[in-house]
Amino acid sequence: MTEYTYFGNRGKLYIDNGAVAVLKGVEINVTMEYAELYAQSSILRQDVAKHTAKVEVKFKSAKFDPALGAGLGKIYGLVLAGDESGDITTTLTDTNDVALFEVELFIKGTGETNYTKITATNVYFEGLPFPAPENDFTVFDLTGYGDDVRIEETATMP
Repeated sequence: MTEYTYFGNRGKLYIDNGAVAVLKGVEINVTMEYAELYAQSSILRQDVAKHTAKVEVKFKSAKFDPALGAGLGKIYGLVLAGDESGDITTTLTDTNDVALFEVELFIKGTGETNYTKITATNVYFEGLPFPAPENDFTVFDLTGYGDDVRIEETATMP
């Protein structure tokens, strides 16, 4: 088996088949809760089971298209609308519907010809930050949660 090194700057993040922006850190973290079973007659664990899986997606974006139909603007417009069907809005809609996204992360190892594609499905974003730091670049920091993750090797990146 060949081993590769990976560098965080070799990759792209896509949301619903659209590139997001210039990224400053992407993380997809799969977590689960575990229940351990112990018996009265033993100090050793007898069994373990997992439940409550979460797929956490985090990324920061520093350079982006402000149009609501593209990249980061699309995420904001659809989350405000509460609808992933494409009805983008500029104001908060009074609904409990949730916009869900598919997030694809492509990474490539040094000397490797194929990309590794990590896809998080049905991702919702909990909040929409609007930072404006003094004397610094505006960096949007988004965190979302999905229900599943797929890892696959692919020859190309969109």
